Amino acid sequence: MTDPKRGERPASTGPRRADAVANRAKVVAAAREAFVAEGLSVSLDEIARRAGVGAGTVHRHFRTKAELVDAVLAAAVEDLVVAANSYAGSDDPGRALRDFLVQLVTEGAAAHELAARLQADAGNVEGPVAELDRAMGLLLSRARDAGAVGADLDERDLAAIVAAAHAAYVHPAGGGHAMKLVLRALD
Repeated sequence: MTDPKRGERPASTGPRRADAVANRAKVVAAAREAFVAEGLSVSLDEIARRAGVGAGTVHRHFRTKAELVDAVLAAAVEDLVVAANSYAGSDDPGRALRDFLVQLVTEGAAAHELAARLQADAGNVEGPVAELDRAMGLLLSRARDAGAVGADLDERDLAAIVAAAHAAYVHPAGGGHAMKLVLRALD
């Protein structure tokens, strides 16, 4: 099977070699740092340099910059899923939910900024976002069951609280204190 965007070269469908997986991870990590530091205008060649790989390696893994941006956004969301799942076993479900939401807002701000720059071109990160929603739903359910948040607080309310906390955090007069004030809505 050939991919028309790649000419007559066959598209890889088999398992990736370990070095290819490692190089892809290096490229995504370097791109993540570069996009946060310099914005989307950073070149793929500069990302390759930062990753310590050749430009051809970047282009083999990501045919377009949009594909690389998608991978960076997905990686950021996947990191948040791992964090949410780590809070799920806490003995204090209310504190676990609050602590995760602080981490979600503070660490997610860079990914949100990147996604906002893309606007309608935001990529294909539905899978990781669905996993994040599931993990947050579990934290919310545990906090509700423990009586740590209102019994009527649902996922839609939580999404609104997160949006408000994010807006408070990134606002020039906001920051961590403003975000924590918003999160008091959980009480």
